[in-house]
Order: sequence, then C-alpha cells, then structure tokens
Amino acid sequence: MGDPAEDERVDRRHAVGEYLRLERWDVPAPPGSDLFEIGGRAPLDAHQMGAGGGLRTGALLTSVDSLGGFLCGLSVHPEWIVTTSMMATIAHLSHRGPLRLHGRILRRGRNAVVAALDVVDEGLADRAVAAITMTSAVLDPGTMDLPVTRPFAIPMGPPDPDAPPPEEFFCIEPGTGSVTRLELAERLRNPWGILHGGAVAMLFDVAACRAVDGRDGGTGRSAAAADTVIHYLRPIKVGPVEARCRVLGGGPGRTLVRVAVHDMGADARLATMGTVAVLSV
Repeated sequence: MGDPAEDERVDRRHAVGEYLRLERWDVPAPPGSDLFEIGGRAPLDAHQMGAGGGLRTGALLTSVDSLGGFLCGLSVHPEWIVTTSMMATIAHLSHRGPLRLHGRILRRGRNAVVAALDVVDEGLADRAVAAITMTSAVLDPGTMDLPVTRPFAIPMGPPDPDAPPPEEFFCIEPGTGSVTRLELAERLRNPWGILHGGAVAMLFDVAACRAVDGRDGGTGRSAAAADTVIHYLRPIKVGPVEARCRVLGGGPGRTLVRVAVHDMGADARLATMGTVAVLSV
C-alpha cells in the first residue's frame, strides 16, 4: 500500500497534474454561447517517453483525462463530474513536442457531458497525434468547495530531474504476463477518494504491453499502446487494483488486448473494462 504518512501531506487536487506538468488555459465562449473551450500543453519529459519514440499513450491519456475532466467539470459548475468513458484514436507514437491539446464540449445534458479533445505536435508543424472523445457523469459535489476563477491560466510546472517513471509514480508493480497490479496510494485519488482516471489509463498501457510482449518472455518495453477504449464502470476506492488482460489477436505488428480492472479490496469487483491496440516497435 502507499506510505501512510502520505495521507497527511498529499493534496489530491494537484499531485497528478504536477507530475504531468500540464499547462492549461481558458478559451472564452463566443458571443451568445455559454459553452467554452480549453487549451493545454504537455511536455515530453524523458521519464514519460515510450517505446514508440514519443510520449507514451498512458501519459498522454492521463493529460487528456485531467484536461477533459476540468473542461467538463467547469461546464456544469457548481456541480462537477466523473469520467465514465474515454475513446482515443492515436495517429502517431513518435513526437517532437511539446504536444498541444484542445478540448470542446459536444453535448452538455442534465446527467452527462460529452467532450472532444484533439492533440497535435507543435514541434512537427501541428501534426495530428490523437483524437479523443470523453463522456462524464454529472455529480453533486456536496459540501466540497470547488472555487473557479475565469478566465484561468495554469502555467507548465518546472521540470523535475528526479521525477520517477510512470510505473513508480502510479504505483504499478513490476512484473510480466497477463496480470498487472497497482497499489492505491493517496496521491492517486481524486478529491472524492476515487482512483484518478488517468492512473487507470496508465495501468491499461502498462498491463496491455506486458501481456503482449510477455508472451515471448519480454517485459512490455518493446511494445507500445496505441488506440485505447476505456469504460469506467464503478469507482475504485479500496485497492489494490488488478488489471487482467486477454490477448484477442490481430495482424502483423498490431495486437488487440482486452483489459479488465478489478478492485481487489472490494470483493474483486469489476471496475473498468476496455481494449488497447498494442503495436510492436
């Protein structure tokens, strides 16, 4: 489990964002509309690079979840949201960076919000990197204070030369094969005590790559996650978390993996389900 002393010193609102160094800015709504857009910029830190030659997909989707969740939350404020699904199509795994993200609301209903996010590579003349659709459920924040100042601008944090690799930061245990475990440290919880959706996305990346590469005795380091679909079925609050993978097959250099995430501390109930396309690189 995570460090017990961590409970007292971790601000759940910022730990993942500070690790990502994600820059965010407000794009005001056009005249006559109450919907707005959001921009972001993600650096290519060496410790988050993947086998494909760019920001690994798990790290990219963690940034997308953070930015898209913020966008959807602000669109229903003073209520807030929780991510329920993410569908990502990845165009390129090799990046020069930084990556620029742009999100917009497609639909805002009473109980759900749908957003689209596009990612481009600023270092390669805005070459398309990924297209993502996110769905979020609207929830009552209760007594939690969620103050918002608009327009907002959150700068990119300074680089950390001692930053750990994603597996270490997200408490993903070493291993190979079809099952990968994550310990639920306090820094990985959102303000409601639920495992951060980006942490689940990173677990999908690591687990699927290990499942494919591990068939030949590898560790997952010669494989790279690409197109990813994640359905968040139930909140993960207890842990540890277990990602169980089933290799479905595919063509040369591309394998589809089914990933099922279980909250082992909650009677091993199924919490998240989805698929990852894993490429041999």
